[in-house]
Amino acid sequence: MPLPLRILTILVIVVLSACAEVPREDVPELFWPLPPQKPRIKFVDLIIGSIDATSSRQGKFTQVLFGEEGEAQFLKPMFAVAKGEVLYVSDLTGIHIYDFGRKKFALLKPGEVRHPAGIAVSDNGDIFIGDTARKTVWVVRKKDRKVTSLVPAGIIGSPGGMAIDDARGRLLVADLGNHRVHVFSLEGKLLFSIGGRGVEPGRFNFPYDVAVGPDGRIYVMDSGNFRVQVFDGNGKLLGTFGALGTSAGRFARPKGIATDADGHVYVVDSAFGNFQIFTREGTLLLAVGSNGKEPGQFTIPMGIAINATGKIYVVDQLNRRVQVFQYITYPEERPTRQDPR
Repeated sequence: MPLPLRILTILVIVVLSACAEVPREDVPELFWPLPPQKPRIKFVDLIIGSIDATSSRQGKFTQVLFGEEGEAQFLKPMFAVAKGEVLYVSDLTGIHIYDFGRKKFALLKPGEVRHPAGIAVSDNGDIFIGDTARKTVWVVRKKDRKVTSLVPAGIIGSPGGMAIDDARGRLLVADLGNHRVHVFSLEGKLLFSIGGRGVEPGRFNFPYDVAVGPDGRIYVMDSGNFRVQVFDGNGKLLGTFGALGTSAGRFARPKGIATDADGHVYVVDSAFGNFQIFTREGTLLLAVGSNGKEPGQFTIPMGIAINATGKIYVVDQLNRRVQVFQYITYPEERPTRQDPR
């Protein structure tokens, strides 16, 4: 039976309204450090689902009206990679890809990947995905979107965070199961491994994440030993910093690690609900965030990613979102950025 004209008119108005872009809520003005010091980190936004890439609520309205698939949201986000204006986030539902430049979203769900964890993306667009269920790393090649296992069986015990060293054509994998960091070629050849279980310098206790600095240094988040260990590009130990504790510069439950274009080292601590910023030698510069659910607060933060323009993405796992911050620069400081303190 045809619907009355009035009901059809209302449905058309609702659908058209859904297709229109909805203005975002006002972003709170949050800066670190507090005045009178010069601000260095600014809160920018929250990412909670596919709508944050498309800026449209059409998906949600069409789901309500016509039963179509709606907005993709996080279930248990883990790690992140930022390449230009594209953000990749690993989640139990798959790899969430936000292309902010083109206002597009994609959910990559390779059938072979059972439990995605660490993620890395090369400059040529290949996507590397750690799989804790199958104890391997998969690669999705950009040229044909073919999914293949990159790492032979038996090498990785449980893949954690990963990093790409594009300058040297390498993939680094933190192996929590074997307490090592493996360095592979981008074709999957094992070049060398660092570590083994222990508390001595150069050994690890559940290394959760790994990062590569702009100078090729390797930074390992040695989570169970509550420290960061620093190696050169060949795996030679250069030093360590951090210790167990609740004061600034110490760690309680460290997780993600990343570096920015100036070589600063960022460490996420899920117990503190923050990320701390260090010089590459380990001097604390600034701590950002606290425990909670408001913007600038975290509940079990995990991975962290930083793009070339200083945009910082922090995976806020239990709040099921990614928080976005910006490293603030000043004209008089160019071309070299100053320490964020």
